Amino acid sequence: MSEPLTFDQVSELFESLGVSSFGAALPEGQIHWTNTEGEIVAHARCQAILSFAATNASVMWAEKIPSFTDAGVPCLPAPDDEGYQEGLDEAEAQELASQAAQLVNAQFLYAAPTGGGGKLFLAIRGFTAGTPEPDEHEEERRLAATTGWVQERLHQMSALLASDRAEEAPGLLKGFADQAKQHATFVVPGSELAGRLTGLSIQATTWGTALSLDPTHRDRVAYEIAIAINGFGGGEDTES
Repeated sequence: MSEPLTFDQVSELFESLGVSSFGAALPEGQIHWTNTEGEIVAHARCQAILSFAATNASVMWAEKIPSFTDAGVPCLPAPDDEGYQEGLDEAEAQELASQAAQLVNAQFLYAAPTGGGGKLFLAIRGFTAGTPEPDEHEEERRLAATTGWVQERLHQMSALLASDRAEEAPGLLKGFADQAKQHATFVVPGSELAGRLTGLSIQATTWGTALSLDPTHRDRVAYEIAIAINGFGGGEDTES
């Protein structure tokens, strides 16, 4: 079993290529890196390992992240059924991810920033300098799959609000908000849909907060979710 490249070695490699940023199509297990002009200078295959949240010092193994499961993101297996740990700092999260990357003989571990000090750790294989051969249908498939996922989740939320389990909605909406943000960042980055998902993430957080403060907002939230379903092409016209 070979040792993965260290973070210092990866940093030197990226500096030699002029790497400035990255983009990923996680459902396809693909990642690329760009220079300051936005040109792709390297690409590779990737598998998600775990996500570190700086806000509450916790780790969630990627295999247990619902949005990754729904999108078919290739992930390394979690060490247990729960896949969640609290009380870990970034160095400890990195050590867990490094051990997992080494077990699958990855070339190196990459820590993709997720905002707010968070990181998504990825196992990298097949690293190649240069531009990959384009797949003219790849983005179309990814956008269609993501739109379908949004429609399905919104319909589920709508049905939940109309059921005797409506009290579960605030927590599920919070989870949906996080998943929508992850889709925007890692599944359809840079697309028009990514901007809409970011907005939907904010809206879902607002819905969850409103319901947790006052459950009588249920009808208003249900109506706004119906509008959102229409906006993503998944429902009939809603009249006020």
